[in-house]
Amino acid sequence: MFINDLAGRLANGVLRELWQNYREKVADVPRIENALRSLGEVWHEDHVAFRTLPGANCGAHVLEGLFTLLGYRRRDSYEFPDKCLTAFWMEPPADSKTPAHLVLPKVFISELQIEKFTREFQNCVEKYARQPAASPLSEWQTLFEKLKRASPSVNFNNLDLEAFETLKASMISYLAQGPSWQRPSFSDYQLLLQDSEYAAWTLIFGSVPNHFTVSVHLMKRFLTLTDFNNFLSDKLSVVMNQAGGSIIKGSKFVQLEQSATLACHVPVLFQEGIRRLPYAFVEFAFRHPHTDSAADGLWSSYYQGFVTDNADKIFESTNVLATPL
Repeated sequence: MFINDLAGRLANGVLRELWQNYREKVADVPRIENALRSLGEVWHEDHVAFRTLPGANCGAHVLEGLFTLLGYRRRDSYEFPDKCLTAFWMEPPADSKTPAHLVLPKVFISELQIEKFTREFQNCVEKYARQPAASPLSEWQTLFEKLKRASPSVNFNNLDLEAFETLKASMISYLAQGPSWQRPSFSDYQLLLQDSEYAAWTLIFGSVPNHFTVSVHLMKRFLTLTDFNNFLSDKLSVVMNQAGGSIIKGSKFVQLEQSATLACHVPVLFQEGIRRLPYAFVEFAFRHPHTDSAADGLWSSYYQGFVTDNADKIFESTNVLATPL
């Protein structure tokens, strides 16, 4: 991973902690990971996805600011009219000749367009999204600049370890501990669920990673995503997302093929009590090389963007009626 500068070292620490937290909660992850490692395969995360509700002190702009500090830069934007979402992805720092498995995962950030919904729906979302009193961005930026001034060289000889760990812990807390608003009521969850599975999910989980995605195209044993999906189904009995009538979303023509498991269920504490609801899933990506490139394992040789038709169906991995208890 790129850890030869402050941002890279911080990004590596934050993402490693998020991955471990996700791995411990999503039962399919260690099962699949252990099976792949037993085959001698390389497990590499292609991207990590986050969902947000819009608000002055929460939402996509906060995550964008966080990952900008970690050395990422914003790339393409997307619209999902059927689900009333906007999204963009952020590119990790990577040299064109860097092996893809040494590059940090991309980040995919989406946000609900509440203006597309009824006034009752908007009032419900705003009741929670306006609760965070301040954005953590200014605190992160201040700490980051302090660290840069203290340790300008790549050897980190003068790194303030206490300040570094404070900043890392604050970022991890924001991304791993659930929403920054009060515990929601189940009645509010049900209200949002009627019109938007995405909004209902984000109300209860906030900006925790919705999923990590594995790079199948970097594996040696599986030459196609179909081969890999068959392995998951036949050897591990993994239940896959078939939204849109097919396990595989996309094609070689659009340079990106994707598939996903259905979300596992976890207990969620509402004001009225505990319910078990869909949480997170695992996604698999097969990125095809650019027309003038070979499948040589270098990060820049492959298509690195996203395809809206693919992602639209991947979102449904957390749909309540789609996910078995």
